[in-house]
Amino acid sequence: MEPKAKVKDSNRMEKVMEVIEVIGNKLPHPFFLFIFLSAITVVLSGILSAIGWSADYPTVVDGVVQTTNVSVVNLMNLATLSKYLQNYVSIFINYYPLGMVVVMVVGVSYAEKLGLFDAMMRKAVIGAPLAIVFMTVAFVGVNSSIGSGAGVIFTMVIAAAVFKAMGLHPWIGIIMGYAAANGGFTACLFPTSVDTFLAGLSSQIVAADGIADAAGNAPATHALVNYYFMVVATFVMTAACFIVTKYIVAPYINRQYPELQFQKDSSELDKMRLTADENRGLKYAGITAIVYLVLLVLICIPKNSFMRAEDGTLVPSSPLLNMIIPLLFLFFMAIGTAYGIGAKTLHVSKDVPATLETTFAMVSSFLTVCLTASVFVNLFSESKIASVLAAKGAAFLTKLNVGNVTLFILMILLSCFINIFMTSNSGKWVMVAPLFVPMLAMLGVSPAMTQILYRIGDSTFNIISPVETNLPIALGLLESYKVRKEDKVGIGTLISMEIPYTVLYLILLIILVLVFYFLDLPLGPGAPIFLR
Repeated sequence: MEPKAKVKDSNRMEKVMEVIEVIGNKLPHPFFLFIFLSAITVVLSGILSAIGWSADYPTVVDGVVQTTNVSVVNLMNLATLSKYLQNYVSIFINYYPLGMVVVMVVGVSYAEKLGLFDAMMRKAVIGAPLAIVFMTVAFVGVNSSIGSGAGVIFTMVIAAAVFKAMGLHPWIGIIMGYAAANGGFTACLFPTSVDTFLAGLSSQIVAADGIADAAGNAPATHALVNYYFMVVATFVMTAACFIVTKYIVAPYINRQYPELQFQKDSSELDKMRLTADENRGLKYAGITAIVYLVLLVLICIPKNSFMRAEDGTLVPSSPLLNMIIPLLFLFFMAIGTAYGIGAKTLHVSKDVPATLETTFAMVSSFLTVCLTASVFVNLFSESKIASVLAAKGAAFLTKLNVGNVTLFILMILLSCFINIFMTSNSGKWVMVAPLFVPMLAMLGVSPAMTQILYRIGDSTFNIISPVETNLPIALGLLESYKVRKEDKVGIGTLISMEIPYTVLYLILLIILVLVFYFLDLPLGPGAPIFLR
């Protein structure tokens, strides 16, 4: 990564951000972090087991509420070491989110490598009328999480070039693109690899802790458990991004340059225009997407469809929901291939496996983290430390009698705080899910709702975290698009202009989650807010 530009004569806000950055940078790489956490778990299990640390919590067995006692299991012995050395390969391979995330990321990355997402973003932004260009950039950015971290870069680069071409300060596009794409991980019209990973780990925890509803059934933990909320949040965050940009950020930046007149630069726009091949590729991809979705709907319509459960339903549990990951993989493979053929980025059949081979580089960092995260999750679950902590935490929250609204807000703010120091979505969820999911389940809150509370805090504070992965890239873009030599570019420059987005995002998403709560709306197919 490029070195971050330093700001001379930093103001107080910038100094605070720099302190947070230093603290965050002191954290080790997640690979080592989970090694340390695994060692701490083993040592704690021995200590807590020796003092008899335990807790009681209510469970439902055959529709009857019973009290169950859970105690910490001592793992600080040679038997544990022998067990994990003998079974390490199976622990890693059977790490529940591993296969799902790899399949999902490979499918999405395949379409990205062929140029589909880049062409879609340029088509949407460049083709937008001037009056709605802000809204278009916001909408494209919020949905760019389908391309994972690459979506943040695409949105900033495209927005900066387009805004410059229109005679606007390119910094407006960079600031807006960063806020839209980085804050959009709780909003997207399409399921993403983030949905896959969170749901996969939640499913593992539900199984390990025996979490069930009042009827004794495991709650929904498929990849679409947050989908309804995500769709609504897409439009809420698009509107919020548009409002902040138009009424706060753009006027603020323009006031800094009263003596300058920005000229339209058609050459920048020409560089971004789609070629005839790219337009044909988008046409092929669009037709393929429609055909694919129509066929899927037609297959699901018959009451005896193999996509339906034995009682003929599709939710809360059915083969269709169990097929979500492979169906999404095939969808992105189909539209990616259609685009590649139309845009001539695929020439012969052997280009398909060749492109797929390059996509595995996209999951290499995730696989590296899984090498140690899989052991930590397994150890933490087996030690029962999480179960005791969850039971005690649930009992404490019950005694506080804060109510569901306060509880939800507290969980969101806790996620916000954690995100200041660690922005790895998967890394944080591995750390907090073993505690959050069972603790809130003991209070009757479903894993789907727990994920939403976590995601709101995670995404809204992404854009003001000094340790965010894409922050150096954003700073580099700001530096390259300076219009005066004396302009300062640093962490404070970026974060100070991102704070209004964070504040409005957080307020509106909290309101949205409360609307779902008070109206008792499902968060996704077969995914209610509470365990029933």
